[in-house]
Amino acid sequence: MLDEKTLYDKIYACWLGKNIGGTLGGPVEGRMEALDLKWYPVLSENGALPNDDLDLQLVNLHVLQSKGAYISADDIAEAWREHVFFPFDEYGYASTNMREGFKPPFSGWFDNVFVNCMGSPIRSEIWAAVCAGDPELAAAYAVRDAVVDHAGGEGVYGEIFNAALQAKAYVCDDIEALIESVLACIPDHTNVYKAVAYALKLFREGKPLSEARELILSEYGSPNFTYAPQNIAFGICGILWGSGFEDAILKTVNLGYDTDCTVATAAATLGIMYGTSYIPEKWSKPVGDKIAVSSMIKGLNAPADLDELTKESIRLHNMIKYADREAIIAATPSRVDSKYQRYVLTSDEKTGVYATLRYIGQPTCAPDQECRVSVEIVNNSLWRWKVRADLICPDGLYSDDTKDIVIGQMSEETAEFTVKANKMPENRYNRVCLRLTRLNDGSVWSEYRLPFTVLRPNVWTINGKKQYEAGCGVTLYGDMPEHVCEATLYEPQTRKTTLICNGERPIKLELDGKVLFDADVGLYLPAYHRSPAEQRAVLMLEKGEHKVKITVRNNGKAPVFTFSYNSTHEVSEPGSNYMHIDTILK
Repeated sequence: MLDEKTLYDKIYACWLGKNIGGTLGGPVEGRMEALDLKWYPVLSENGALPNDDLDLQLVNLHVLQSKGAYISADDIAEAWREHVFFPFDEYGYASTNMREGFKPPFSGWFDNVFVNCMGSPIRSEIWAAVCAGDPELAAAYAVRDAVVDHAGGEGVYGEIFNAALQAKAYVCDDIEALIESVLACIPDHTNVYKAVAYALKLFREGKPLSEARELILSEYGSPNFTYAPQNIAFGICGILWGSGFEDAILKTVNLGYDTDCTVATAAATLGIMYGTSYIPEKWSKPVGDKIAVSSMIKGLNAPADLDELTKESIRLHNMIKYADREAIIAATPSRVDSKYQRYVLTSDEKTGVYATLRYIGQPTCAPDQECRVSVEIVNNSLWRWKVRADLICPDGLYSDDTKDIVIGQMSEETAEFTVKANKMPENRYNRVCLRLTRLNDGSVWSEYRLPFTVLRPNVWTINGKKQYEAGCGVTLYGDMPEHVCEATLYEPQTRKTTLICNGERPIKLELDGKVLFDADVGLYLPAYHRSPAEQRAVLMLEKGEHKVKITVRNNGKAPVFTFSYNSTHEVSEPGSNYMHIDTILK
């Protein structure tokens, strides 16, 4: 049992380590070669550099402050919509999905090729701090957080692992024992599990760190520098092979790749295990006590310094200590790899009634394409529910389905519904409501509306044949020398736009007959802010219709490309590089 003085020291050292690691690794983030750093590459006037690794945890802190112990993934998503304006990788795609009305975990899965990356494993320290000594509870919170932008991917398991490891580190300072016990929190088929277990095996075999690095990359590496398994293993390597704080953080950063993430997590973990006395003043004094917040975190009253953050973490830890632990764990989503959205009908944590809406196929609808969904209603109460369910659709969409459902006490029932279109929807995204009318003695007792999004599909003509795509990604079929992909892009307003057309195959993009680029590059990286420069173009896109023609030449690589239309960095409102969700491909 931790006394408050020890808890303060460990939490403070955690946040201090996070700042040190982020400041050390941030300037060399993405370097894929082995490095030879011996000191901070850059320091700001105030010390620590701002970093999304800490920024998003301040958002989670805010959610706990405002919502209490029983937070959900929806609560975190709500805070993202209000406060988070990062365009980076999974952040950008998940934020686009949430602006279109999708809820977690679907918001983290749909159209998102970055689900296996580091955006969520870096957000573990807040859950470890408020659940200090309780890895299972920390993992439960981590799931809620991670599915917002990583559902179904390695990023979820990375955050679970880090949160559980750091929560247990408050009461255990044997890193090998920590790793072994916490690996049980994630499935052994995941690459996060395999990469970490492999790193531990190599350490026990006495492999030099340089050799271990190459072996880990050969088994679990990726050219995307943010791929979670390789980076989480690197963070573990730094702690295992390191001798003391300085040696550990330098060994970690010099492994390269997503260095702000790996070093920040390793340094925070060491701070938790051994406290502030373990961190040399040589490293702590230059970063100081102040908290630097990135400019793309908006409208948030963040703690001014590490002392304030530590005290608030302890206050929330004490709040959660008296919450119903089992109810929090029981309400944790168990399926993180499915196309579903969860709704709470009654909020009692133990005897509540929940609904899970699942897309059967893609969330799109057109005159020749139906959108099918299922709803599972779980009744944990001690009385049966009689429900009449139907769909309320906007103009152009309709449904003939009405279902009478009886859900017995402590049981569940499932029903399917179909959304149809009598014309092509005018808007890209459309809100449909599943209406659940609870009946009691033949009369209406209460009504619940579960809104969900149905998209107008992106319409392509590929090699002369019509093809619908739900998101930005386009899959090419047939082994031919080249594919010709055509569409009409409707832009509702004149604005400066970045057009991205990214894939592993050579791609030529033409707009209204003008060649914007003709590129031969080999990296599929359709991030809003860092897709290959050769496969993007910045232009003033005029209001109205534009003809898009994309020619993709076959070089034997993956037959997939992504086409998206995004705002540029030069915008007057926050949201740089976010996708234009009101633009239509028709």
